[in-house]
Amino acid sequence: MDEFKKYADQAIERGERKLAKRIMIERRICFALIKQVLADGHALSVFDSEEWTVKSSRDEKLIRAALFTTDGDELVVRDLDNKRLGWFQLTYGNDGYDVIGDYTANEYCQSVYDRLEPMITKMETTA
Repeated sequence: MDEFKKYADQAIERGERKLAKRIMIERRICFALIKQVLADGHALSVFDSEEWTVKSSRDEKLIRAALFTTDGDELVVRDLDNKRLGWFQLTYGNDGYDVIGDYTANEYCQSVYDRLEPMITKMETTA
């Protein structure tokens, strides 16, 4: 079973529907971010506020598994020559749709966010 679905189901069982919805929204946005960056041909590193848990990987499953172990993660985008292209700051536990709290102010990171924004906006209006 998907670990996040399990957490969401447990929250529902406890009567915490809002928590379950937030968990699923954060998951969906973070996983879409990963998928977008990898589809662009880049790699990701994950810093969980304590250590680098993933370094320059294109393994989607590995990257997904590294998220949500602390209150926030930093995803660093690297090209295939390992050049740093930018970063996305993920903060968990707020409203869900605002999980991407900040990102590098450059053309690439802005283009990734712009592609995710319609999904984020839809989730915000239904939250």
